[in-house]
Amino acid sequence: MTSGIAIIGGNLRSLSSAHSILDNYPDAELHIMEEAAEIGLIGEGPGILPHWPITPAHWLSELGSQEPNPSSGAIRRSWLEKAMATSLANRGCTFHLRTRVVAVNDAGGVTFVGAGLLGSGELHFDTVLDMRDSTHTSTEWEGGICLQGHAPPFGVQGSRPDGTIEVWWRDYNPDQGKWVHRMSWGGSDPESSVETDINAGIETASTLIDTIIQP
Repeated sequence: MTSGIAIIGGNLRSLSSAHSILDNYPDAELHIMEEAAEIGLIGEGPGILPHWPITPAHWLSELGSQEPNPSSGAIRRSWLEKAMATSLANRGCTFHLRTRVVAVNDAGGVTFVGAGLLGSGELHFDTVLDMRDSTHTSTEWEGGICLQGHAPPFGVQGSRPDGTIEVWWRDYNPDQGKWVHRMSWGGSDPESSVETDINAGIETASTLIDTIIQP
């Protein structure tokens, strides 16, 4: 079977894909290459949940106070990504952080610049999955975190385990003084973003297994 698999990008889709690959091939040699210094560090995307749990339990490390209960409607997305990344590291996945991929050739060569012992150079893999987020999005959303008593009568909303409310909207001008934290995000639908990205990662892994890894 294929052993050297590089996944470019440390987003929810790539983390889901990596776990799915390891579920089928626990000994697979997986590498995730990410420009940020930490998974889940840059920005805060939608964390609206259709249900919980939304992944197999072994995909997650401890979430502590941020772990949803069955009635929760949202999770802090960055914490979800960090918990999935920590579990991947425990399963043997290698992370190359602060690493920017500048080129990928047809032979599986990945040219990069970044931090760490290697600094810059080229690594070779049997399979390379480029799962970086698109920089071009057609729909821009505004988001915010507020206390329950300050939740507005509009937008896509979900309650987090810490008692705050996550809200996403378009075409509104809400009172700036009621928000604990403000966010922005580009994408089609914040209500389904978490589930859609996890399922997309699973689908990518399934396609890889069916077309490349399987004999």
